This record gives sequence, C-alpha cells and structure tokens, in this order.
Amino acid sequence: MITLYQFERTWDIPNLSHFCVKIETYLRMAKLPYEVVCTLPLKVPRGKLPYIEDNGRKISDSLLILDYLQSTYGDSLNAGLSSEEKSIAKAFQRLIEEHLYWVSMYTRWSYSDANWQ
Repeated sequence: MITLYQFERTWDIPNLSHFCVKIETYLRMAKLPYEVVCTLPLKVPRGKLPYIEDNGRKISDSLLILDYLQSTYGDSLNAGLSSEEKSIAKAFQRLIEEHLYWVSMYTRWSYSDANWQ
C-alpha cells in the first residue's frame, strides 16, 4: 500500500497545499490503495510535502511522485488521450503549477480581513 505523507487537513478542506491535494486526488482517481499520514516538512526527506513511500522507496516532489506512480502502476487516467492532448494537458499543468500558483498563494494569504473570512 502507498503511504502519502502530507499536512494535516484543516478548515474542512482536503489540504492547504495544492501539491498534496494533487497527489491525493490522483491516487483516489486512479483507484490506487493508499493511506494518509499527517506530518510536518521538518521530518521528511528534502523538507518538502507531499512525499510517498511505496515498496521501500521514498519519493518527494509531486511531479516525481506522479511520474513514479504512472510508470509503476500504469497511467489509466491519461490512457485515452492522444499525443496532442497529453501535450496540452502538460502545458496547462505547468501554467497552473509554476505561474498561477503564486496568484492563488497571494489571494489565500493576503493580509486583509476579507480573505480570512
């Protein structure tokens, strides 16, 4: 069974970390058996969450985790996509994770009273 190490659930949302949500969502949609262990980054490899442990291997960084899961267990979620569709999906993934991520972080943690409500 895959063990997913991530931040504890807070405020009735799956996770405060976009990257933890991404991995848990993938595991659930791919129907891979997993368990969640809540931890802090101070106690994990590379000091980053999420990370997984599977068959004695510890893998951190959500991109590397997805690559590992897809190569080890198959890529059932993207199996029906053409090469062009996979390329478009990868472009959107990069846009969201590397560029729009900072916009969402600003709107989440902006220090105005309206955001905290």
